[in-house]
Amino acid sequence: MRVLIVRLSSLGDVVHAAPVLGDLHRAHPGAQVDWVVEEAFVPLARSLAGIERIVPFALRRWKKSLGAAWPEWTEFWRSLRSVRYDAVLDLQGLVKSALVTRAAVLAPGGRRYGLANRTDGAAYEPLARLAYDVALAMPPRIHVVDRSRELAARALGYAVEGEPVVPWRPPPLDPQDARWADPRDVLLVHGSAKLVKLLPTAFWSELGRRLVARGAQPLLAWGTADERLRAEAIQREIGGSSAVLPRLPLDRLAAVMLRMGGSIGLDTGLSHMAATLGRPTVQIFIEDKAWRAAAYWELRTAVVQASEVALPTVEQVLQAWERVA
Repeated sequence: MRVLIVRLSSLGDVVHAAPVLGDLHRAHPGAQVDWVVEEAFVPLARSLAGIERIVPFALRRWKKSLGAAWPEWTEFWRSLRSVRYDAVLDLQGLVKSALVTRAAVLAPGGRRYGLANRTDGAAYEPLARLAYDVALAMPPRIHVVDRSRELAARALGYAVEGEPVVPWRPPPLDPQDARWADPRDVLLVHGSAKLVKLLPTAFWSELGRRLVARGAQPLLAWGTADERLRAEAIQREIGGSSAVLPRLPLDRLAAVMLRMGGSIGLDTGLSHMAATLGRPTVQIFIEDKAWRAAAYWELRTAVVQASEVALPTVEQVLQAWERVA
């Protein structure tokens, strides 16, 4: 059996879809699984066991200059269509992922599967279902991990069993990254593309100072230029042994995170990476989405959910950290 998974982005969503790999291989030993993913997340996909072939997709960059990107665009379609699939699973439910799903070539008897409906708190574009041979309806209120697992199981004829497992297989630690792989390090994931998720820099500064007083070494992560400036400002306020982490490829970052003391962060991809790597993790949810995105199955993960009237406090987060560290 040859299966294609289409889950293009984003970081947290790719992590949340990864348990499908273990489910699928347990149900169909010997299956070959390919994955289409945005080029920024190719290193992440390389750190997951059970993927035969990764097909990079660079729509975000291609849209900036279609003329210059045309050779890459045609190579993508050539690569995508060079293999025939028994099943194509669109785990995203957007028009762009549906177009990729539709363009994939099926083996005789093969089918394309996708979501038939929106689920609470998740992006979905109704036109996407026109690309599928089979559109599968999901309960409106379902965890994002469970949704992907259920879709794949129903498409490929097996039952979902056990807790989700992200099949991490990060590379060996790069020697130049060893200085960041210290059990005393605590990664602070302070940035988010959604402004509504952000906490004041004063929150992170106080949290960092309290961690330093306990013998920890806070590291500030960042993904954009604005987040880097914010990380540097927070680090200056913390002082002590704190530092700003360099921007590492995601496979190298996974190898580093596996050896850190843990992570405290917002509801973003890096926080979900830390939790599913089995490290002590506190996930801070500002939006009411812990029910659909928190790593509920990870014993070393604690969730702090903002209330309707108040943001989480540093004391609440530290108490959660004490429970898992």
